[in-house]
Amino acid sequence: MVPEPPLELSLVIPTFNQRARTVQAVREAEAWLRARFGAHAELIVVDDGSQTGQRLGAADVPAGVRVVQHAKNLGKGGAVRSGVVQARGDYVIFTDSDLPFSLEPVPTTLAWLRDGADVVMGDRLLPESEAAIEVGPLRRLSSVVYTFLVNHALGLDFPDTQCGYKGYRAAVARDLFGRLEVTSFAFDAELLLRAQHAGYHIRRQPVRLLHDRDSSVSLARHAPRMLLDVARLVWRRRRRAL
Repeated sequence: MVPEPPLELSLVIPTFNQRARTVQAVREAEAWLRARFGAHAELIVVDDGSQTGQRLGAADVPAGVRVVQHAKNLGKGGAVRSGVVQARGDYVIFTDSDLPFSLEPVPTTLAWLRDGADVVMGDRLLPESEAAIEVGPLRRLSSVVYTFLVNHALGLDFPDTQCGYKGYRAAVARDLFGRLEVTSFAFDAELLLRAQHAGYHIRRQPVRLLHDRDSSVSLARHAPRMLLDVARLVWRRRRRAL
């Protein structure tokens, strides 16, 4: 039997009730990975308990793409965690289900991880970051307010905690996600808090926003749960349980 080539990169895409967008995004991501990395990268898609008719299956994606299915919705953090568990690459990157960010920064992400970074987080607020579209004022305001509250409450100092593009050394990803308790959209805050407490080297990377179509994050629907989870993180931090 011919041994499989070593995998450098595992790209994880979580999805929930976004079948049409995800199918298109997965095809684009798979073509990009094959062109850049050949057989040395894998794409893992995690369907987080989508409803009937929206559920993603193996027949929806190109050959070689791995599909993980949840029986029930666990939240974005739970979906990314499942992808990390399945990942076989030396490095793990996750992004959102409709590819809102260009994948062109991936080689730089990997170079930084090879050179000593443990976590590379996309940051839309860096001067070098670009946006091909104009983000709505309400979405911008809600992001700024939420990030301010997270940083103030948890003692963090990251201008863009919620950017849907982050990379990890695989061992670091397994460590952080293996201890993850928050599986809602607030999971990014817990990961950054744990990474900071563990002394991991975190670097911020410019990104290029291609579009802002993904409506899976509704402020009215998700904000109460996200804020409650942040409050729980604050409580655990004060009890030194994190």
